Amino acid sequence: MSKIPNLTTITLDTIQQWNAGTTINGQISTIDDLHINQMPPQTQFDDCHLLWLCVAGSATYTCDTKDYVTGPNDFSIISREQIITDMHVSPDFKGVGMVISQEFFTEIIRNVHELASIFMFARMHPVSHLLDTEADTFKDYHERIKEKIGEKDHMFRTSVVQSLFTTMVYDLGNAIFRIQKQQEPTQSHTRAETIFFNFIQLLTTHFREERHVSWYSKEMNISPKYLFEMVKEVSGCTPNEWIDMYVVKEMRLMLKNSNLSVKEITNELHFNNQSFMAKYFKFHVGMTPTEYRRQK
Repeated sequence: MSKIPNLTTITLDTIQQWNAGTTINGQISTIDDLHINQMPPQTQFDDCHLLWLCVAGSATYTCDTKDYVTGPNDFSIISREQIITDMHVSPDFKGVGMVISQEFFTEIIRNVHELASIFMFARMHPVSHLLDTEADTFKDYHERIKEKIGEKDHMFRTSVVQSLFTTMVYDLGNAIFRIQKQQEPTQSHTRAETIFFNFIQLLTTHFREERHVSWYSKEMNISPKYLFEMVKEVSGCTPNEWIDMYVVKEMRLMLKNSNLSVKEITNELHFNNQSFMAKYFKFHVGMTPTEYRRQK
């Protein structure tokens, strides 16, 4: 964490207490009436992310030294470790939102490869203006997720919430891609952002056969150390973590949605042998491929 004087780190539980939202397993919390004005003067999110929509009024704040103003239909993402200062809201401000843990976020990344480019754009543009229909879509998902969190007797409550959130990411991603396309002529990337984007493009194409960071750094004509630093700076995850996310997601899909044997999956993903793949999968998922496949 940063050593800035008077910097307060806050957690998902802290935000939950301020806003009295509904939560599930400390992973995701929905907020009907967002009290962001209660944040300390200098705040850093610890292991969680805040996604919120300004419904009425306005809010101003500084994120990583840059000033932002939000109004109705402005959608904002505050990621973990970003530093927020000088948060002010108008008397008529109203916002709705969700707070997700880093663990929950990582799980979603495993299932949405395209999230990488969405994530990079959101880091560069914490505030995006949504169309009325897009804002309504976010509010609809917010209500549906809140409703499912409240169904405590639902056997598959957590999985349903994850699925709804993942679908919401696709819909919001479509809106962000629309905004990104409009801004492309004037948009510029930092060196780190460009390297991250190029790494993700390579990874999307080659993760099934290449799992060594050195291969990707060689293809990009940079050192493994420099690739590590740039990817970590932009995304908060290491290149190895991104590679594992992609590979494990593919393994999950193959085990659940195909008739391929474990041996065939081993060959498809270019593991040396079935035993090594099983150990790799168990390390990341907590069970063997066979146990995972047997799950309902």
